Formats: sequence, structure tokens, C-alpha cells
Amino acid sequence: MMPRIYTGKEAEAARTPLEGALLGWSAILMLGIFLIAIRIAPKSVQASFLRIAQIWVADLFCFFAGVHRGASFYAPEGPRLSDPLIFLSMHFGGLSLALLPARKAWRIAPAGMLLTLAGDTFLDREDRLPQFFLRLRPLQLLVATVLITLLASKAQTVSRTEA
Repeated sequence: MMPRIYTGKEAEAARTPLEGALLGWSAILMLGIFLIAIRIAPKSVQASFLRIAQIWVADLFCFFAGVHRGASFYAPEGPRLSDPLIFLSMHFGGLSLALLPARKAWRIAPAGMLLTLAGDTFLDREDRLPQFFLRLRPLQLLVATVLITLLASKAQTVSRTEA
């Protein structure tokens, strides 16, 4: 059993618990690490790094799906039928992103992040997400979108040099 950094009740927390922030931002930090690694790596391995980054981005969608599913339990009325549907669509969207050719995957990944943000905004308006979640998630998704867009730009450059 892992010791908890935050010992309060998350549903009542106004701020994001430290462990949630660390886990949430470390997933996004990896995108920046991939971007730096791809920029400094020899051309011979850039395509491989981009493929691993594509898998990571796909995993982010699966991760965010799980986070959303967990956050739905904090809703005052509890989870609704739409919550597992949202989870499944995000999860299978992530799996699809992993299987798509790189060109298509990098085109739709930023839009997927923005769609996730739009969905969270909608759920917030219906008071279905806890406050601590809303303090972290919008900025997290915007930063992820920017980094994914930069990775997508680099992927286009690498695919042009390979052709």
C-alpha cells in the first residue's frame, strides 16, 4: 500500500492534492522530454522516438479516461450513465491513436486534447467534477495540446526527410 501525501477528503478539497498534481504533471512532463530528446537525437533514431511519443500520447488519453472515470465518483449525484460512455470513448480513442499511422495520429491528437478540455468544461458547468480536479485539468490539457502540436510539427519534418 502506498502512503498518501494528501490525507484530507478530495471531494471537499479546493486545491489539487500534491500527489494528484505530481502524477498529473509528470505525465505531461514526458511530452517535453520527448520533444527535447527528438530535437537532440541523431536523425537515425528520431522516427523511433516519435513512435514511442505517439504511444505515450495514446496512453495519455487512456490515463485521462481513467482520471475522468475516477473524478465522476466525486459528483454530488454520483456517476451517471454517460460517465462510463465518456471513459470508453476516451479509452478507445487512445487505443486507436496508438494504432493509427503516425501522420494521421499526430493530426488528430491535438484536437483530441482540446475535445477533452471541451468535455471537461461541459461537465464543470453541470457541477459534475470536483474543484480540485478543475484547478489542474484545464492548464494540464492546454500544455499537453501545445506540446503535442510541437511534436506533431517535428513528426512532419522527420517524415519528410525519410521520404
